[in-house]
Amino acid sequence: MEEPQEYKTPKALLVAVIGMGVLIVVGVVVLAGVLIHRMSSKPVPPNLPPVALSDAAPTASLPTAHATLPAGEQLLSVTRVRDNVLALHVTEHGQDRILLWDVPTGQLRTGLDINAAH
Repeated sequence: MEEPQEYKTPKALLVAVIGMGVLIVVGVVVLAGVLIHRMSSKPVPPNLPPVALSDAAPTASLPTAHATLPAGEQLLSVTRVRDNVLALHVTEHGQDRILLWDVPTGQLRTGLDINAAH
């Protein structure tokens, strides 16, 4: 009867398996370190180049839009509602209002009167 031959693992395969195991362990440690570092650090806003307002001169392709507020009203803030529509927070003698401004047509639409609780 024949004796079973023992199978020997080639050394190259053994070295490759050990090397990949080490790489997996190192990769997991590095990934955990990066996650811990990012979670513990404060978010940094992206560095955007400054743009001077005087550089934005009106052109034929980018005309200047104008909204005329009634006399005595003061603009407090502007918020984008959707494309080409802005919400204007205005005040007149302590009475706050929200107006909707359709930028392409230049129309101011009645929005919302905000009454302060007394």
